[in-house]
Amino acid sequence: MARPSVDRLGICYEFKGKAVTRAPCVISPGYGAGAQYVTYTFNNREFYVEYPNLKPNSAPTLNGKTAIEYRRDASFFAILKGAPVEGETYINCIKTKDGKTDVCVLETD
Repeated sequence: MARPSVDRLGICYEFKGKAVTRAPCVISPGYGAGAQYVTYTFNNREFYVEYPNLKPNSAPTLNGKTAIEYRRDASFFAILKGAPVEGETYINCIKTKDGKTDVCVLETD
């Protein structure tokens, strides 16, 4: 049985090539039998991320496609390479392996 958690607010980013769309978003997390999930809603669109619990080494999915998690610098959007630098702010990101969907979030609360 799925169980939603309390919605939170954030700033979401969608990357398409060099173009970046930034907007306030609603972050709707929850969990159910076999997975945790979160939906990012912004710009009249929903991005659904699922993290499998039963197979912890399995990749997450984004809108039903296999995805990769990574981080970007919150100021210049550079992809983090190596360990995070203390005092810097990063945004958590996920993109499909084919690169067609690439979404990041900075939680505000």
